Amino acid sequence: MKTLVRSIGIAAGILVLAGVQKASAQIVYPVEFTTSFPFTAGSATVPAGSYTITPDEDNPALLLLAGGRTSVFFQIEEKDAQKAPSKTEVVFSRYGDKYVLKDIWVEGSTNGAESLAAEGERHLAKHGKSTSEQRVAARRKSTTSNDR
Repeated sequence: MKTLVRSIGIAAGILVLAGVQKASAQIVYPVEFTTSFPFTAGSATVPAGSYTITPDEDNPALLLLAGGRTSVFFQIEEKDAQKAPSKTEVVFSRYGDKYVLKDIWVEGSTNGAESLAAEGERHLAKHGKSTSEQRVAARRKSTTSNDR
């Protein structure tokens, strides 16, 4: 009987640990930025302009990019920095004349967000476009309970 109870306890412990996932990216507050170039976020290309990235309340693996008449959800995963960045910024991968939103870093936090590569980015990378990085200054927008 003790063996059965112990086996059930071990099995339950394994199931609990198997269900634990790495914490989602820590983009807790909206992040605002402006670009002078069009870019791709997820599977949508958006024009140059001012945007706000907001965490989705129901799914921590999604962020909402909104600006002008554009709203796009895109998937992310957590990305860890070696040291906390000194400023909030949005990082784009550049393939020739095309830009793809890649990372979001918030000042003082070692946890950032990396957008998952969509088909368009995989296509650009596959067809030999050289890649570089473009960093855009951003700012964390604080929210209060009245803002929501």
